[in-house]
Amino acid sequence: MKATYLLPMLCAVSTLALAGGDKMADTRETIKQDAKEVGHTIARDSKQVGQAVARDSKAVGHAVARDSKAVGHAVAEKSKQVGHTVAQSSREAAKKVKATVTSHKTDDPK
Repeated sequence: MKATYLLPMLCAVSTLALAGGDKMADTRETIKQDAKEVGHTIARDSKQVGQAVARDSKAVGHAVARDSKAVGHAVAEKSKQVGHTVAQSSREAAKKVKATVTSHKTDDPK
């Protein structure tokens, strides 16, 4: 008699075990799918942020280059003006020295 009761009980237990296994598999699949969707969302958002950063960095780089170029031209122009002023002052100083030396030679009784 024990065998007659044992067989149906084993069938019931195995059916429950299989049903529990299906629920576990469904849960795993759901978790796997959710993780996949989260990963895709993160990747998509990261790509958009990266593109925005690249675009903004490019704009900043162009602005810095443009301003640096303008500053460089201004510095070059000022340097040129200073160079001309120094050259003019040097010529005037050389003329004064030459005139002083020449006048000392003419005053020398030798």
